Amino acid sequence: MTGQRKRNVPQVRASARTKAPSLIPNWRSASSRKAWKRYWLLDPLEGLAERSVFRLLRMLPLEWGSRLGGYHGRFIGSARKRTHEQARRALAFISPELSQSEVAATLNRLRQNAGRALVETLISDRISAADHVVEPVEPRRSEIRDAATPRIYVTIHTSNLGYLMGIALRKATGLHVTTVSRMLPNRFSQRLSETLYQQHEGKVLGPGISTARHLMEHLRKPGGLVLIHIDEARSRQVYFPTFGREMPYGSNLSLAIRLAATTGAAIVPVYLKRTSGTHFELRVLPDIAAPAKDDTEQADVARQLDVLFEKIIRDNIDDWQQLYFLRPPTGESTTAGPDHV
Repeated sequence: MTGQRKRNVPQVRASARTKAPSLIPNWRSASSRKAWKRYWLLDPLEGLAERSVFRLLRMLPLEWGSRLGGYHGRFIGSARKRTHEQARRALAFISPELSQSEVAATLNRLRQNAGRALVETLISDRISAADHVVEPVEPRRSEIRDAATPRIYVTIHTSNLGYLMGIALRKATGLHVTTVSRMLPNRFSQRLSETLYQQHEGKVLGPGISTARHLMEHLRKPGGLVLIHIDEARSRQVYFPTFGREMPYGSNLSLAIRLAATTGAAIVPVYLKRTSGTHFELRVLPDIAAPAKDDTEQADVARQLDVLFEKIIRDNIDDWQQLYFLRPPTGESTTAGPDHV
């Protein structure tokens, strides 16, 4: 997976804050009116609603807030037929052995868990503070707390949207987490996102040319810890795990493997598993040694991670939030099997 290979996934543009339009738009221009409405009316209203929900959830018991999210997910999910149909096709592609009734039951649980995960994003710090995330036991606990060994944690969106993973990893390792995330288009949502990351003293880098350099510098310092989600959606498609498709190059997976090869940092697969309600397990799998700077070894690591995370997702398919973004290849059958007799 050297730099001579050609990118086969869309490139993520560097994050940039939206420039404020004039307070007085060009009323004759539809695009000017639309930008004015979005920036000066809709964004502030959405930001106010999000901040209000955030404050409300600080007062409610943890389980109450999570359940409200589950109810919201079931209601909204059933109303969004296009999104529901997309998830159904993706599920049939990943797990074609499921019957129609099993697909329906899985999607119902997915909608509920998606609603829970959305709300739990706003109370991630409370979930962690309440010791609702079971950490690895010894000797693995001591291993991941060893600041002398730089590690790149690679993960997927099971049971959370990213924030809870960052907080749980910070608490389990005792180290500061640096991750990569795109800037949200709504400036008020972005400020709330920054508040959530600050809860675990995390550092967030936007995608860009200098990102890899900053990550390498971080990994070369004592206690270097980087968290990378490798099931990211690009142009409304999830390229990894592959589920039999072409291995992505130019993705977060490529970034993680190249960083490991350059810095010598170990690659550590990690994921969250919901056990019940707002209770989770942080599962930290064995380290994968940094590959050499050649295509063969790096491709071997990519395949190893592909097999590993495909199984994890299939075992937790009703709590994998990226199912809504996975699009099966053209020509693939997306029809569920018959009901079992």
